[in-house]
Amino acid sequence: MNAYKHLSNSVHIGKLQIKNRIVMAPMNDLHQFYDPIEGTVNRRWIDYFLERAKGGVGLIITGVFKVEDNITHFRQNGFSTWALLSKKSIQNYAELAKYVHTFGSRIFMQLSAGPGRVMGGRSIDEGFELVSSSENQSFFRPNKVCRALKTDEVATLVEAFANAAEIVSSAGMDGIEIHGHEGYLIDQFATALWNKRRDKYGGNLEGRLTFAKEIIAVIRDRVGKDFPVIYRYGSKHFIKAPYRGTLKLDDTEIGRDIGESVEMARVLEKSGYDALHVDTGCYESSYWAHPPMYFGSGMSIDLTRQIKNAVSIPVIAVGRLGDPDVAEKVLEEGKADMVALGRDLLSDPNWPRKVLYGKVKEIRRCIGCHECMHRAENGQYLTCAINPFCGNEGLSSYNHQSAKKRVLIVGAGIAGMEAARIAKLRGYEVWLYEKTNALGGHAIAGSIPSFKKDIRMLLDWYKYEMSELKVDLELGVEVTHDIIKNNKPDVVVVSTGSVPIKPNILGIDKSSVHHCTEALLGKGKVGKVSVVIGGGVLGCETGLWLAQQGASVIIVDMLASFANDIHRSNREMLLQLLIENEVKMITGNKIIEVKDDGVVSVDEKMDTSFISCDSVILALGFMPERRLYESLLAKGIESYAIGDCVHPGKIADAVWQATMLMLEV
Repeated sequence: MNAYKHLSNSVHIGKLQIKNRIVMAPMNDLHQFYDPIEGTVNRRWIDYFLERAKGGVGLIITGVFKVEDNITHFRQNGFSTWALLSKKSIQNYAELAKYVHTFGSRIFMQLSAGPGRVMGGRSIDEGFELVSSSENQSFFRPNKVCRALKTDEVATLVEAFANAAEIVSSAGMDGIEIHGHEGYLIDQFATALWNKRRDKYGGNLEGRLTFAKEIIAVIRDRVGKDFPVIYRYGSKHFIKAPYRGTLKLDDTEIGRDIGESVEMARVLEKSGYDALHVDTGCYESSYWAHPPMYFGSGMSIDLTRQIKNAVSIPVIAVGRLGDPDVAEKVLEEGKADMVALGRDLLSDPNWPRKVLYGKVKEIRRCIGCHECMHRAENGQYLTCAINPFCGNEGLSSYNHQSAKKRVLIVGAGIAGMEAARIAKLRGYEVWLYEKTNALGGHAIAGSIPSFKKDIRMLLDWYKYEMSELKVDLELGVEVTHDIIKNNKPDVVVVSTGSVPIKPNILGIDKSSVHHCTEALLGKGKVGKVSVVIGGGVLGCETGLWLAQQGASVIIVDMLASFANDIHRSNREMLLQLLIENEVKMITGNKIIEVKDDGVVSVDEKMDTSFISCDSVILALGFMPERRLYESLLAKGIESYAIGDCVHPGKIADAVWQATMLMLEV
């Protein structure tokens, strides 16, 4: 019996039938797929989406394409930072559509008028003209003011959508999604905060939606009324004040709130749109548009429900819906007609197939780290922290034939388990040794806070994989040279991890001082007032967890800002959570002494101050544990080091090193 019958049901968008209710959401995924010199997409783009079609998704919506490059023209280092929809790429568009259809999936292309006031800062610095619906401040360069587009320029943009629709249709694509979300140019026209126009494109809501209404009209004129078109927009912007977002559903809203979004849905339906794709947030509140691990599942679904109740066309929901039970319940309760998954289909392209065929335990769930977006926004190709094959679908497969080897892996943290997994999939004989009695390494402590449940799920998945693949586990055993000699491995993989950094501070050995991992694991008594030394993500998350346990927390760091080692959406939300939990953050200070009743700090001017506390938590990072690896090298044994014992880093580093190594040895 299918436990997910609502997810598996077919649905229509306009007259187009879609085989199930699972949508691949559009993502910032075109950086590695678009050649800015040639103005074309590449084969890698086809392989990336083809893998998701194979995985069983009902509808794919591509990343965003800009429809013209004259009015909203900009570059970075001479090259376009947005993919431009072009006839040059029509063969690749058509090839992708053909392959996607082979697996019974449908594919829509997402189209945009451009960024407007949220143009990238580096493009602005290179002198490109900023345009918007009105004279708005630039988001990334607030000292710059956008020029208001002229009425005839808007009409030219509208016509560009007709031309784009003709390209999309002629390529055999199934439909179009209009990007009216996240405060981009179309959304700037739709929103009173950014639209002060007095021509037909401004005024009341109907007037502000003229741009969107004219877009659907020209598309209908060019490609016919049966070619389906979705409109994607946010139910609530979550802007509390200029350049300030909010986490609270009921907080002050100076952008668009849910009431107007409901009315907007009715106007869009009347205008001829075939479906609505409902998201939340904008650049001021990027954590809503790109929700980090700190959010719970389906965090905005009740807003989507209000829009669903106002229209008869299909509504697509988003918002951390990677839990199949949550996604099914959304559909079962009629809060939406389809559910869109973004990063969940990066971490596991087979999510739909595994859900619909009752293999939920096999799903490698997204951990909400935003490594994918962090890379894309820094000019690197998009991939996934826990799935290195994402964006690398042409990478050497672990299924290729090779001589069977005996592999001994030392350390069962993330790196060790990933190495064991890939080695077993290649048919190798594998022993995985761990000196403690648990799998996971530092990820065990990192999964303790309730807001780190995604890490717990990753650990559960690895434990499941170790069991299913029948990896020979040896827990509670510290590897010696005799053990290695007796097993006679062809290769030794060392993933012995790292140990906490202990700073040279007077009084650091007092019983009130604990490393953050000790505190998280309950191995050290934490007082009612704690000073956390270290303002990286490690210290900030530990501080947040302590505050949620009822402690008063002060985080101290020498740097001028905190949590700089994570993606901006995660960082902004984490810092806001710290503020809401009344965590005090002291920058530009260094702890120089721990006393019985507090700590002494010194600032950049060498002025000292005393901070009262009854416990001190160290969050200054880790140092590699390499003794075994170095001893093996000294004996001439073929050995490789991966994970934290190479360089303490992120989960992405551990998984990638392990995967790449085990594909090659």
